[in-house]
Amino acid sequence: MANNLAFKSKYYLCKIHFNKLRGTFKYLVILFCLLSFGFQQPSNFDANSKIKGVFLYNFTKYFEWSDDKKAGNFVIYIVGKNDNLVNELKNLAAKKKVGNQDIEIKNTPNFDGSTSSHIIYFTPDNAIKVVGEAASKIKNKSTLLVSESPGACKSGGSINFIYIENKLKFEYNKHAAVKAGLKTNDDFKSLAATNCD
Repeated sequence: MANNLAFKSKYYLCKIHFNKLRGTFKYLVILFCLLSFGFQQPSNFDANSKIKGVFLYNFTKYFEWSDDKKAGNFVIYIVGKNDNLVNELKNLAAKKKVGNQDIEIKNTPNFDGSTSSHIIYFTPDNAIKVVGEAASKIKNKSTLLVSESPGACKSGGSINFIYIENKLKFEYNKHAAVKAGLKTNDDFKSLAATNCD
């Protein structure tokens, strides 16, 4: 009788312990799933967005915009979806200026030629389609056209991001920059990985 009671006590204790473990395991599985979904990168995640943001800001030090673009906000216009870059630029805009101008970030999914800007950056999914069209629309409008697509620099873009040995670099087309109405000097050419003009 005593043995039977001891057995039943051990059985119930084991059952309670197992149920607790099973409950804990359930919570661990749920927690794992939530964390997995929480850390999934969005489809347009750009690991180099911070570097691109710094590049775009630093480009402003090497070009001179026309007098009519030295008043109001300095507009960087992102064409296409790249939330990471837009956020990086907004953070940068909160801390920096271009000369005396506040930086304003605009973003649309498709190119809008009526958007007045100082720099236009085309995301890779947009660049190849519209760089040539944009280059003709910004001619003499003092706008720096930056893209990220093979051949975009030769299609009228002034600057094109490229990767060399997994490092972000850029190619430069001075002729396109001058045609767009920007003043620059040859010092910038030496910073480019390649020159397209």
